[in-house]
Amino acid sequence: MKPTSLCSAITPGRPGAARARRVVNAMAAIVFGTSGVLGVGIAAPAYAAAAALPDAPGYSLPLALQESLYFYDAQKSGPSRTDGDQPLDWRGDSASSDSCVPLQPKSSAVPNGVNLSASFISANASVLDPSGSGCLNLSGGFNDAGDTVKFGLPQTYAASVLGWGMYEFPQAYQATGSWAHGLDEMKWFSDYFLRSTFMNSAGQVVAFAYQVGDGSIDHDYWGPSELESPTQYPRPAYLATAATPAADQTASAAAALTVESLLTASSNATYSAECLHYAEALYAFSLAHPGLGYSGGFYNSSGYVDKEAWAAAWLYVATGQASYLNAIVSTDSSGTYTGFVGNIVSNTNNTWQNTWVMNWDTRWGGVFSLIDPLVQGNTSIPAIVQHQVHYFDVWQVQYWSHVPHASSGDTNFIATTPAGFSYLTSWGAARYNTAAQLEALIYRKNFPSDPQSVLFTNWAMGQMNYLMGDNPADWSYIVGFGSTTPGVGSEVGGTATAASHPHQGGAQGSLTNSQSDPPNDRHILWGALVGGPSSSDAPDDVTTDFVLNEVAVDYNAAFVGALAGLYQYYGQSQNLTQFTPPAEAAQTPYYATATLNQDSNQGTQVTMNINNLATQPPHFQTGLSARVYFDISSLYAEGQSISNISTPVYYDAASQIDGNTTSISAPVQWGGADSCVYYTTVSWANDGIGLPPSRAFEFGINAAIGPNYKYYWNSANSYSVTGLAAGTYATTPDPYIPLYVNGTLAYGQTPSLTADDSCAPSTGGGTPPPTASLTAEYETSTASATTSTISNQIELVNDGTSAVPLSAVTVRYWFTEDGTEPLSYACDYAPVGCANIAGTYNAVSLPSGANADHYLQLSFGSGAGSLAPGANTGGIQNQIYQANYATMTQTNDYSFNAADSSFTANPDITVYYNGQLIYGTEP
Repeated sequence: MKPTSLCSAITPGRPGAARARRVVNAMAAIVFGTSGVLGVGIAAPAYAAAAALPDAPGYSLPLALQESLYFYDAQKSGPSRTDGDQPLDWRGDSASSDSCVPLQPKSSAVPNGVNLSASFISANASVLDPSGSGCLNLSGGFNDAGDTVKFGLPQTYAASVLGWGMYEFPQAYQATGSWAHGLDEMKWFSDYFLRSTFMNSAGQVVAFAYQVGDGSIDHDYWGPSELESPTQYPRPAYLATAATPAADQTASAAAALTVESLLTASSNATYSAECLHYAEALYAFSLAHPGLGYSGGFYNSSGYVDKEAWAAAWLYVATGQASYLNAIVSTDSSGTYTGFVGNIVSNTNNTWQNTWVMNWDTRWGGVFSLIDPLVQGNTSIPAIVQHQVHYFDVWQVQYWSHVPHASSGDTNFIATTPAGFSYLTSWGAARYNTAAQLEALIYRKNFPSDPQSVLFTNWAMGQMNYLMGDNPADWSYIVGFGSTTPGVGSEVGGTATAASHPHQGGAQGSLTNSQSDPPNDRHILWGALVGGPSSSDAPDDVTTDFVLNEVAVDYNAAFVGALAGLYQYYGQSQNLTQFTPPAEAAQTPYYATATLNQDSNQGTQVTMNINNLATQPPHFQTGLSARVYFDISSLYAEGQSISNISTPVYYDAASQIDGNTTSISAPVQWGGADSCVYYTTVSWANDGIGLPPSRAFEFGINAAIGPNYKYYWNSANSYSVTGLAAGTYATTPDPYIPLYVNGTLAYGQTPSLTADDSCAPSTGGGTPPPTASLTAEYETSTASATTSTISNQIELVNDGTSAVPLSAVTVRYWFTEDGTEPLSYACDYAPVGCANIAGTYNAVSLPSGANADHYLQLSFGSGAGSLAPGANTGGIQNQIYQANYATMTQTNDYSFNAADSSFTANPDITVYYNGQLIYGTEP
């Protein structure tokens, strides 16, 4: 159902369908006064004054302020982890496709395109795409709420109001150690707005990208933003241009950038000037191109004039140019408003009562709060206008706080809950209440001699106490701010329990697109203000409640500023906290599970699931592989060998989900020449596994028929079959199937190298496997004694008379790690294709002086084919390095030879065929 402009209807059902935070049109709640006739919409009824809430701080204001900024880190979109600008260990880079939004008209063929015509794109290509990349870089910014759309109005509102609080109460931020953190969040906003503004050489705005993503598409996804597929959930961009005007969006961005200019004027003058330059251009563009932007019905704007007034007010603060202030409050000789104020009152004889506080849609409350001290005593502003602006400012604060109006006959005050919480509407009640708190606190700063100003801030303190726990439910509406919250509970104060199931997909961390899975959030959404109580003072701490329990960038904006103002007036005697989010418990992100499908004398059939459940942060992981170890002693006793084993594949989920075929290697002997233990490597090397988090792979370890036409397979001694018959590892990580990430063991353990040495080739009834004649030739690419990356080429030469299937061959390069960081492997190039080569590492314990504590093992997939007699594989270009690129010494590496600058036979590199050593000498 499409919402109307006055009251929005939401259709529940599919994941996130009801997460569109549409509100009652703010312009519908204004009251005109002189004639006693109501304007359009709904007049707020009169209520008796509510009982006052305690006005001394009952909870830690510095802790709440410190926590509240971390919510914005949780909402960051773009490369925050890569840029080193992400303090939360559970947040990573996201929405990478935003860095290259196709500069093509949005269509069914290009669902992630832009709302521009082909002719407009062509005419303005030099401005929109000066590099000729064919796309727009719109990365950065903030996810809106529980979703990942970057909506325009709530984001620019949040930036300007977050900055407003910093501008008004800088001492509070500095005293609590929050100033730098606040500047960081503001810069993440502003960098995005600058990146989204396209200006020509004359400094005129050609386009401004105000929205990326589409709510009707995005709200079908529920989970970490890092794993959201831009293919499945396209992210189109919407731009304001002369052809597609959106003055509400551009003016709101102008205000945000102006605030940033003010905040950075002393610390980064160049950046400050850039922000102001862009702000002035966006404001001029708004005036030249009136109109409302697109939101898909999620944030329908009631108008653009209030946003232009908000921008003009800030531009006046930043520049002192009277034209900006006059644009708001100018009148003609008859007292008729010719400035923006004329949009809400016709002349200076009107009395206007604004019941809707400052919010993402309607900015008048903020406008009058900001300009009130600027017009008082300003001789260029008529006295009646000064009086009227002050009336508009103070009346709204009185309305919210129940402090008496100037007229004793005016009993129009906001409704409250039974416990005294000023309550505008159920949807996000706390965001409106904290915005009123911020206005009340700023009023006291601007007019400290007004006796009512202290009453206003006392009211604000009581309202914040309510949100922190002074309410009938003993409930904190601030996530991570409760008496039982790990790491901070003793510092919070009081006995309240904090909200812990906010309506936010990343914090809950679902990997199944379900708001009920997992039942408890994986992460604490530190400092997030949830929607608020019901009108009867009841919280609803369930993930699915998007009315009372959602979070959003606009919810926290005034909340942070209110905390700063309250600290300024009430919190300086409190103990100063030093909050940073506590480290989360270590996880097991990568592992295999397995079930036993069949087990007989003919073979064993297993379904293995590879899992990437990484949440610190969530990400797609390539280079995963797992080893399955098995024992052939039962075959050997009957005269059979490893050549009688086959490993057929019955099901490969990755090939269906991602189109990438999972490879399975030929069996490789584990341990010495007498070992009965072999393993096969199942590799998802080129498959980015993340969502869904698992890939199933069903295969067999099958034995050929043996003597007397019988089968002799017995899995009893097979290491990786341990516990499978009992279903022990069907859903539990299986330590007997070790899992590797880029060749480094990540989970599980390998069997002993001497687990079963009863299969000596020279004894018993077993037939030795067929052999091959191969030579390893080596060329070093880095001859220096030390290096952060061991680079070399290895090629195999077939010296024999028969073709050799490479899938039966493994190669080991022996070296000393010289460190403790995880090892990584990269194949830069190989004639047989890097996709057909897997590199894995094994640690070995050898005598001192052996010059090796690890070896890199290269194995080949079936796609590598066979090596003909006299042929060679060509150089396989290898890179060995630690995760932190620490320096490694090559001169103590067994297989290294600095003199081999061209391909030379190297017997210190060992080659195996069907698990048997056929070339070289092990250290």
